[in-house]
Amino acid sequence: EGFGTFFTGWAPTLVGFFVGGGILYTATEFLRRYLTELAGSSAVSLEVPIILIGAAAASFIGSFVICPFEAVRIRSVAQPNFADNIVGVLSRIVEEEGVFSLFSAIPVFLTKEIPFAMAKFTVFDLSTEFLYEEFPAAQEDLKLSLLVSLVGGTLGGVVAAIVSNPADTVISEMKKSSDGIGPIAACKTLLNRSGIPTLFTGLGLRMVFYAIMISLQFLAYDSIRFALGIGTDDLKLYLDVLGGALQQ
Repeated sequence: EGFGTFFTGWAPTLVGFFVGGGILYTATEFLRRYLTELAGSSAVSLEVPIILIGAAAASFIGSFVICPFEAVRIRSVAQPNFADNIVGVLSRIVEEEGVFSLFSAIPVFLTKEIPFAMAKFTVFDLSTEFLYEEFPAAQEDLKLSLLVSLVGGTLGGVVAAIVSNPADTVISEMKKSSDGIGPIAACKTLLNRSGIPTLFTGLGLRMVFYAIMISLQFLAYDSIRFALGIGTDDLKLYLDVLGGALQQ
């Protein structure tokens, strides 16, 4: 089918993850800081639950932004001749199936995106924290700090791909055709095909894809953070100061 086949559906993927990612990262950081203040002196010991809750809530919001783009992407890949471009794909889906069809996969999409975000942010934070403890010099060196972000993002992407793959496979099954198949029916179809292993179809490719994508996301995220003068231990320092002030 040619080398270009690998890039089928790149446009909705790029736009969807750009917009949705911006919302996800911003909302996650905002919620983490809000929950940290809310937790008061207990914030230090509740660091991981705060990350999980913040990522889950932000992902819930972001899912409603990303879902339509994913519907367009999957239809573009499954039916290459459906339309000439993403605008055509979007227009035809809305015209033939209605605007709500773009959100028909929201229930199963949430079961994919929420665990994905929770795994991504938690693994990234814990792995980078560990690396900074093992290599303190990295906190003072921009290149080493960005390398730590790449490693943490790669690990986060791999784990996130694993926990979200079953839901990702169900979504793909739903959007391959226009016959209105629901998430439960799609899941049953997959299980009847080859059992539970079917839910992990394409896991290897997704692990590579998400490892690259998430590592680049966190690289960009930390590059902006460093450019704004926010250190790698900013939030932890904030927690320590807040905890000390509340104990006095």
